[in-house]
Amino acid sequence: SIKMLALEPMKRVLAAALLWSDIINAFAPKHRALYGAQVVRAQPSTKEEGANVNDVTRRVILDGALTSVVVGASGLTIQEANAKIITKSSGGVIPTTKLGGLEVSRTIQGYWQLAGGHGDYKESDALQNMRAHFDAGITTLDTADIYGPSEVIVGKFVVQEPRAVVCTKFCCFRNLDKIDMSEVRARIQKQCARLNVKSLPLVAFFWADYSVKRYVDVALMLTKLKDEGLIQEIGVTNFDLIRLKELVAAGVPVVSNQVQFSLLDQRPERSGMRAWCAEKGVQIIAFGTVGAGLLSEKNLGAPPPTREDLTAGGSSLGMYYATARRAGGWEHLQRLLETLQPIAKKHNVAIANVAQRYLLEKPGVGCVLIGVRNRKHVAENTRTYAFELDEGDRGAIESVLAEAKGPQGDVWDIERGNI
Repeated sequence: SIKMLALEPMKRVLAAALLWSDIINAFAPKHRALYGAQVVRAQPSTKEEGANVNDVTRRVILDGALTSVVVGASGLTIQEANAKIITKSSGGVIPTTKLGGLEVSRTIQGYWQLAGGHGDYKESDALQNMRAHFDAGITTLDTADIYGPSEVIVGKFVVQEPRAVVCTKFCCFRNLDKIDMSEVRARIQKQCARLNVKSLPLVAFFWADYSVKRYVDVALMLTKLKDEGLIQEIGVTNFDLIRLKELVAAGVPVVSNQVQFSLLDQRPERSGMRAWCAEKGVQIIAFGTVGAGLLSEKNLGAPPPTREDLTAGGSSLGMYYATARRAGGWEHLQRLLETLQPIAKKHNVAIANVAQRYLLEKPGVGCVLIGVRNRKHVAENTRTYAFELDEGDRGAIESVLAEAKGPQGDVWDIERGNI
């Protein structure tokens, strides 16, 4: 039977708009809009200054189906409407945040998986995956110039869906002492062509060898292209705090740093990077947040993966299993899972949702990146925004994090061979 959200009598104007059949029929995809991350928290008992909204269209998963809900005509505050929507929905609203002037979804689709080494895939399946996640509100996609055909496939989706926001990377591995402006310009122009955009929304800069001290020079070349309009925003990826500070001090307008950050890898926290980014307005984009599925119910009480399991799991599972071993091995992972399971049950979500939510509630963390292989976890990924952790949840998690043995050093120190 058709149900309506329970509203106060004075708010019955909204009730008619919340009939499920009317919602699905009335709001075509072109009317579905995202809203800022600052309004996602469900706080029905508070009315923040300026929180009243007019005709705000909101995206939400309702009983597994994408739809939109209009609030504002009844005088509901954003917090009140958000609480009612989340209570009714099986998922959560996907919020957005700003990377400089660029609006992105706080969960980002990741397409390293299209680079090879992650199992076979069909291009048509990849495009369907992108569409399913986009329609669920995960409207930002991440790729890189070194991910094989990934940029080309993402570019085909951009043709289908011009509203998609694409984040890519500019990676420098060889001939670092010879990179000049003409090379940088030519590479960026080729990326624009592959992605079917006139300018790159976000370019994350990677530099392989800090001993070749030209990373500031090359980053300033990217800055010049930003001034010319070929790039909209500049980020970095896997930069440690020392070099990140150098770039910012030199005038590079860094808006984000994409780094491995999870309950298994706390290097951005322990190095002071997260706190510094929060202070300076540089958003962390966290990848590896569920460790290729290591932080999930299926591993609770299970034996460690065999060599065959690791091979079948592809490059990402091998990388994150190495991270888990540095953190304290399988025993430490089990302690984490044993702690996360009751928290997940309390909030009626999955362990992966709790792992991601813990990071997203940290100041300085703007987004989490999920590696997309299929469409199995679309609804689950939206549930990360359907609840909040309380002090007891965070305390329990942090008591286990304090027991971790590693990974040691700053961001990407081990991977660079510095430790």
